Amino acid sequence: MRLSKIPHADPLGAPLPDPGDPEADLPHQLGLARFTDAGFPWFSPVGQRLVTRIQAVVRREMERAGYAEFRGPAVHRVETLAPAGWLERFGGELIGFSAPFDQYTLAATSEEPLLSYIGPAGLASHRQLPMRLFEFREIFRFRDRPQSIYNSRQFQCCLFASLDTDHAAYLQSAAHAQRTVRAVLDRLRLRAELVRDETTGGFEFIFPYARGDRPRSRTIPYHRDAGRATTAEDEIPQGGIAMGYGYTHTPAFDVRFRDEDNQVRTPVMGTYGLGIQRCVLALLEQHRVPGGVALPADVRPFDVMVAVQGRDPATTDAAGELHRVLLEHDVSVVLDDRHGASMGSRMRFADAVGVPWRVVVGRDDAKSGSFRLRGPRGARDPERSLTVDGLLAHLAARGHEEWTVRPGNDDERIGATA
Repeated sequence: MRLSKIPHADPLGAPLPDPGDPEADLPHQLGLARFTDAGFPWFSPVGQRLVTRIQAVVRREMERAGYAEFRGPAVHRVETLAPAGWLERFGGELIGFSAPFDQYTLAATSEEPLLSYIGPAGLASHRQLPMRLFEFREIFRFRDRPQSIYNSRQFQCCLFASLDTDHAAYLQSAAHAQRTVRAVLDRLRLRAELVRDETTGGFEFIFPYARGDRPRSRTIPYHRDAGRATTAEDEIPQGGIAMGYGYTHTPAFDVRFRDEDNQVRTPVMGTYGLGIQRCVLALLEQHRVPGGVALPADVRPFDVMVAVQGRDPATTDAAGELHRVLLEHDVSVVLDDRHGASMGSRMRFADAVGVPWRVVVGRDDAKSGSFRLRGPRGARDPERSLTVDGLLAHLAARGHEEWTVRPGNDDERIGATA
C-alpha cells in the first residue's frame, strides 16, 4: 500500500486525544473509519486491512473448532422474519426497498434466513448433528442513534449457529461456542469477561468501554434476577463483543430430522455472534500506548513502514523499489510517500497504527543501497544501516515479533439459574 495513492491520507499521523477522553472516537481519529451518511461506515484502506486480519484470525479459530463456513445473501424476504415474531418486535428497524421490491429487506438478522435455507431438505438424520455453521455477514438495522462503529446501522459480524438433537446437546454446543469465542479473543489478545446462564446456555462477552451501551447489571444473568445485589462495579459501562442464546422459534420453520428411533423431530438451535467492528474498537482501546496503539502481530495492519525522507524524485523511486521488493518477499509493508509529509508525521503514523519496524530512505540511502532501520517507539533496538538482503534477513527473523503484552482474562462470572 502506498499512502500517496489512498484517499484521506493527509490526516494520518495527527496527534491523538488523551487516552482518558471518554468521547474519543479512535477509529476516526486514527484514519481507520469515517461516515458520510449517519450510521453507515466507510473503512479506509488501512482500516479495512485491520478488519481483514481480524476476520482471518476468527476464520482460523472457527474452522479449528469444527464450524463450516457458508455465505448467505445480503437481502431476504420480509415474510421470512414473520414466523418468529420479528416484525412485531423490530419491524421498525428494517431497511427495505420500494415497490416492486418491497417484499425484500436488507439482512437484519441471521437465524430465520438460515433456517429457511436449510429447509426440509438440508437436514435429514440425527447423524448430521451437531451441525455447526458460521458466516461473515453485514447486518443492517435502522437505529435511531447510531454511535461510531460500535452501534452503527450497518455492522460486520461473524454469526454462527448450532443445531442439536435436544436441549442437553444444545448446552454442550453453547459451551463449545463460548470456548471458541474465548480462543478468538485470546488470539486477538483481548480482555473480555464472560457472563453466562448455565440453564439457558445464554452468554455474553463484555469489556469496559466508556461509550458502551449497558452495564454488567443489564447482561444475561442479571436480567433474570441474579441472586446477589448489584455493586458499583456492576454499573460500569460495558461494551458487548460476543453473545449467544438458544433460539426458540425453530418449530415455526420446516426443519426436521429423524432420530435413532426413526421419529421425526425438530432440532434445537443455538445462535451466536461475534462483532468484528467491536473487535476493532476493543483492540484500539486495550492496546493504547503513548502516541497510538501497539496491536498484536496477527492483526496489526503492517509489520514495516518504508518512509521517504526529502522530496528528491530519485529518493522516492528508491523507496518505491524497496517497497516492491519487500512485497515480493511477502513482507507486510506500507510505503509512506505522501507529498509534503514531514518525517515526524510519518513516524507518528507508524506509532498510531502500530507499525513496529520503520525503514528510512533518504538521498544518501538511495545512492548507497543501504537503508536505515529503526525499531518501534520505546524499543531498545538501535538504528542500523542494512542492505536489501540484510533487511530481508532481519525481517524474516524478527518482522512478526510481538510488541504487546498478553493480557490476562478476567474471572468468568456465572449468573443465577432459574
